[in-house]
Amino acid sequence: MSRDELERLRARLAERIGPPRGHGEDADPMEPLRRQVRHAVTGIDAYLTAVEAGNGTLVGLRERALDLWLGLERIVSERPDPSTDPGRVPAQPAPLE
Repeated sequence: MSRDELERLRARLAERIGPPRGHGEDADPMEPLRRQVRHAVTGIDAYLTAVEAGNGTLVGLRERALDLWLGLERIVSERPDPSTDPGRVPAQPAPLE
């Protein structure tokens, strides 16, 4: 688990989930998943920051970060790979924010 790996995983998720679309009644049904991904990425980032700072509270943080990481990998595995859709035009991964 590293910052580079986290960025690659975040980019894969952004590509598979796609960019936000619509607000209010036209809200994107993927928005709850997008929020879940942002929350997990933020939690893993906090863990990596604590590791880099040599923080002594890493015992519980590592376990939580690993749970978040596994959740992100599960989401990636459940979302279709856009490169396998012959009708889809490849696009730059959208930010999850």
